[in-house]
Amino acid sequence: MDDGVSSFVQIRGSVPLFWEQPGLQVGSHHLRLHRGLEANAPAFDRHMVLLKEQYGQQVVVNLLGSRGGEEVLNRAFKKLLWASCHAGDTPMINFDFHQFAKGGKLEKLETLLRPQLKLHWEDFDVFTKGENVSPRFQKGTLRMNCLDCLDRTNTVQSFIALEVLHLQLETLGLSSKPIVDRFVESFKAMWSLNGHSLSKVFTGSRSLEGKAKVGKLKDGARSMSRTIQSNFFDGVKQEAIKLLLVGDVYGEEVADKGGMLLDSTALLVTPRILKAMTERQSEFTNFKFHSFSCHFSCRLFFALALKLLSLAYCFKDMSL
Repeated sequence: MDDGVSSFVQIRGSVPLFWEQPGLQVGSHHLRLHRGLEANAPAFDRHMVLLKEQYGQQVVVNLLGSRGGEEVLNRAFKKLLWASCHAGDTPMINFDFHQFAKGGKLEKLETLLRPQLKLHWEDFDVFTKGENVSPRFQKGTLRMNCLDCLDRTNTVQSFIALEVLHLQLETLGLSSKPIVDRFVESFKAMWSLNGHSLSKVFTGSRSLEGKAKVGKLKDGARSMSRTIQSNFFDGVKQEAIKLLLVGDVYGEEVADKGGMLLDSTALLVTPRILKAMTERQSEFTNFKFHSFSCHFSCRLFFALALKLLSLAYCFKDMSL
């Protein structure tokens, strides 16, 4: 079957809310939501619409825990989905991975999670194409998340992919046991390398294994490495990402001030202009907000000042 092609697409992504992990992250995860549910709703809706346009029907597989900071994020994610217009056609499957599969015990994936997921991956089908093969098309994807979309997500996605692999081989006419065994062996090696590669990109260490005593010793060393990496080196990486994306770097305080003082459209300016506006707020702001007209005048002054400051920076850049 040299001409046969088959695929099954899965998606991984962090919880589509505005949140962060501030301060030192040692042991339990400390999380903070940036916005309320209503303020998160527009971005969440755009995210889901984009996924449906690109991949078809969606099923959310949520692997977050029910303790500590994860419980806060977990609850907010559920509320936002159930309150959105996507609740009717986007099922959410909740599986507390740490509770049911703690210590690398994956039997619960087979008994608890598999029956819920199988209905959906069978409905989505797989993509298959070949000269002597009946064409098939995938109609939707499983969108999976844990907290960092690494170890837990790797484990569950590889479990699903292995289940679907047998269907893919069957559609290609490759159902003999020797061939299936060879594919399974190669598949496990590929998924292991994939998990380690993703983990190195995001955490600087290989993925956690959670198996046997030797594996747990390795996991302890990798967890320590991740703790050092995230607390002392990730900040620099984040600043570099901001610099590449927006051309400048500004602190959270400046963004918060801008949100309080400026119209929402004004927040689309470059960080340099936004910082200058917040630093010169006293020139344009009357803090006696006793009436609508005063508040409106303040906004108007800010809009005019923003235009003038933008022009000033443009002329300055042109002169350089």
